Amino acid sequence: MGACERAQLRWGETAVTEIVMSRAAAAVSVVPFTQHAEAVSGADWVWWWVDSTSAYGMLVQAKRLTMNQGRWRFDFGYPSGTGSQRANLRSTAASLDLIPVYALYLGTGEYRNWEPCPDDHRGRRCPSCAKRSISLMPALLADPAIVHDSATTYERSVALEDLWTPTPRRALLIPTLLEQMDPDLVSFLLSPQKGARAVAKSVIDRVLRVRAGQFSAVSPSASSMMDEGGHDQLGPVFPEVPSDAGHWGVPYFKHVLDPLRHVPPDYVLEIEALELDANDLASNMPDDVAGVVIVRLSQNG
Repeated sequence: MGACERAQLRWGETAVTEIVMSRAAAAVSVVPFTQHAEAVSGADWVWWWVDSTSAYGMLVQAKRLTMNQGRWRFDFGYPSGTGSQRANLRSTAASLDLIPVYALYLGTGEYRNWEPCPDDHRGRRCPSCAKRSISLMPALLADPAIVHDSATTYERSVALEDLWTPTPRRALLIPTLLEQMDPDLVSFLLSPQKGARAVAKSVIDRVLRVRAGQFSAVSPSASSMMDEGGHDQLGPVFPEVPSDAGHWGVPYFKHVLDPLRHVPPDYVLEIEALELDANDLASNMPDDVAGVVIVRLSQNG
């Protein structure tokens, strides 16, 4: 992105995604689907974050930042076929039991005019701003009417490089919600996490902070039951979660935490064991999925 900016060239989602994947492939497992090589800008990628005790699955779509007279804009509502990319991302993620997420390509600090980040901003050449060049935002929070400047973008997203970093920050919880939670879920939300659970906690933290700023009452205390996968150790880490929906009309605990599993799907294990038939996997994936990325994390952070 920096090279293009210096040459006064416009960088796009597809080119940046290919560069990121090529750099990451030395350290993580990347399986592209060749029949989707012609996929349009913003093609979806399945990302799995895996450690020795759990795994967290995402469906990720790239969105670049465009700026006009200081106003930030992401084309979340880009039309696609009979609907929008956003609607397709959500429906595809639901069919694969993944959380839909946007990879926001924010360009360099210069491109963003070094607008202050919330992480101990240091002005020009700020390291935290540099990390923000690729940030992840849950699709649930990608409201174009609200996300139109640096403050809302930073509030609702997390730098990719910080996603799995344990943080001592406690989740911002409405007291009524605490009364509805299983003790294990409370401990997860209020304690630093590592590995795949740190990734899931980074995502739910963002959602809970936005939820705390909404005025709607907390939904009744009935819990959402997640699919158990036939055995406790094959299903979600948290099988019972509050059914609160906030302003989104979606039970967001289930939406965000259902993809946090004790064990990843078989295709993830086969990729890691180099036993996968990529063509066979591609034939069983929706057409808008361009490939799979697996990141093996250390539980020690």
